[in-house]
Amino acid sequence: MDIQVWMASKEVADRLDVHVRTLRNWLDLFVPANERLKNPQGHYLISEAGFALLKEVKERKDNGNSSLREIQRQMIEEGLIQEEMLLASELSGTEEVAVTAASSSLETARPQREVEFAFQEALVSFQQELTQLRSMNQMQTTILEKIAEIEEKQEFLRLEMRRVTFEMDLMQQRLTRRKERFAKHQPRWSLNPFRWFSRSNQAAEH
Repeated sequence: MDIQVWMASKEVADRLDVHVRTLRNWLDLFVPANERLKNPQGHYLISEAGFALLKEVKERKDNGNSSLREIQRQMIEEGLIQEEMLLASELSGTEEVAVTAASSSLETARPQREVEFAFQEALVSFQQELTQLRSMNQMQTTILEKIAEIEEKQEFLRLEMRRVTFEMDLMQQRLTRRKERFAKHQPRWSLNPFRWFSRSNQAAEH
């Protein structure tokens, strides 16, 4: 019983000395679906028969055949590949064109979404800055109100200090006048009896 050997597309590309993307294009043109498999990771597995077909393509390509379509027609005429491969490759080309157009439209729409997203971000940022400015204006208004209130209190305290100073000066003047009047009308005879005896003794000595 023959055991089918499968090779990874990377290994086949290395053996044929071509890029993996080039190999994938060749798979659609020259290798039947039953000679190639795709694993869950999206990588191709190629059978020995598929590798032989790709090797034939590589040799013809190196010999100067520049058109893959021409090589495909030659191999169909020689019976190396089935004619269905030509139809399959044409359908694949149509799908690639559709995919390319879709991807192009997506790439066109992507900048628009990016511009819209950038605009939305700028709008949100502007709204946040506007809110901050409003809050700053409110804070400034509050601060100005507090400053005006403090100035009013300072003015009130200044007037109170003037009033208190004036009243203290007035009281001082009144006390001074009372002292002067008291000193003027002070009695000549003292109520202290000891002073009487001292004055009598002084008079007798004279």
